[in-house]
Amino acid sequence: MPLTIDELRDEISHHIQDPGNRLVNRNQLLEFINSAAWDAAASGLVIPLEENESIALASSTFDYTVPDDFAYIHEIWQEATTGTGTYPNFIPWNRWQLAYDGGVAVIRFSREFFTPVASIDLQVKGHSRPTSEYTSATDNIDAGLESFIRERAVSYAARYMARNSSSQAQQYAQLVQEAFQTSEALLQQQEEFLRPNVYSRAVPNR
Repeated sequence: MPLTIDELRDEISHHIQDPGNRLVNRNQLLEFINSAAWDAAASGLVIPLEENESIALASSTFDYTVPDDFAYIHEIWQEATTGTGTYPNFIPWNRWQLAYDGGVAVIRFSREFFTPVASIDLQVKGHSRPTSEYTSATDNIDAGLESFIRERAVSYAARYMARNSSSQAQQYAQLVQEAFQTSEALLQQQEEFLRPNVYSRAVPNR
């Protein structure tokens, strides 16, 4: 089940022993979550995307806009025949490249090695970058990063509490270190699974 922002805020509140949000309000918790999200986005990790099947080929057209959210593309497959919805035909990497044309990221097929067939759909496979800012209570945390973002946000929340709660400052300072170290370990564990494929191509300007 996806973890929502509201559910994560509840978890963090319990970790810092403030379930009623008397010391750290919900908006502040969202700020800590977004700080953790920025850390994830800056780490170089990526999020697997569902296959995108929104591109339909057109005769004599070799440039196609890269679908939204894609930061990396590693494979493109071609539909067998129009309307089948199956994609058995792998398009070799030497037949396409990624380019930036007129302020738009495009998939550019080779005029020498590729012949576009009108109305044939493509299936694009790749990754997005992690979400760097959440805004809604119902937003879902990126799959695979839930534990990292929780622990890193707990660390940031505890640092705030250590500065503003003299009676328990030492306890919160210890939690800062523990949660941060846990988040670093979780980040390293996920690197194996949330890195671009070795043959992925970066989408320009994303």
